[in-house]
Amino acid sequence: MGRFDGKTAIITGASRGIGLAAARRIVKEGGRVVVTARDPGPLREAVDALGGTGTALGIAGKAHDPGHRAEVVDRALADFGRIDVLVNNAGINPVFGPLIDADPAAIAKIFEVNVIAAVSWTAAVHRAWMREHGGAVVNVASLAGLHPSPGIAAYGASKAALINVTAQLAHELAPRVRVNAVAPAVVKTRFAAALYEAD
Repeated sequence: MGRFDGKTAIITGASRGIGLAAARRIVKEGGRVVVTARDPGPLREAVDALGGTGTALGIAGKAHDPGHRAEVVDRALADFGRIDVLVNNAGINPVFGPLIDADPAAIAKIFEVNVIAAVSWTAAVHRAWMREHGGAVVNVASLAGLHPSPGIAAYGASKAALINVTAQLAHELAPRVRVNAVAPAVVKTRFAAALYEAD
């Protein structure tokens, strides 16, 4: 018996890196996963690696797109009948450099994907399943959200906001829904290449 036997998880940004690793672990422990990503090609490869039909469902789209979010929730319930876990893993960091020089539009986009989308995904699964049945939400934050992070300051500010959002949602949705965050350091994924390649 695995921890996720009979359970279903939605994981955003899961065609590679941390999201795919989380999906692999859930499947290994008996669960089914609905994984999302922007690029359909790598997403199809991820679904195949996760066991394909009956175990994994891939739906391509942008994490901050309300239509995509609605489709994922609807398909998760139609195909797997439940949504027990949400992992808000999708995130972006299109700018590198001092916060004072950052384009305000880029900062707004970072917050839209890294913070607002996470709140919106949580609200969607709560309305669709978790309010009545309970569940768990995991937000992938970052150590950059816990202290100043030169070069990725806008990203760090968004992750600090996500950490606060996590605490707010944990308070609001308890006791039926648990909401937690994890704060990874630099993980050697393609997303973080600019950081670890520069030492």
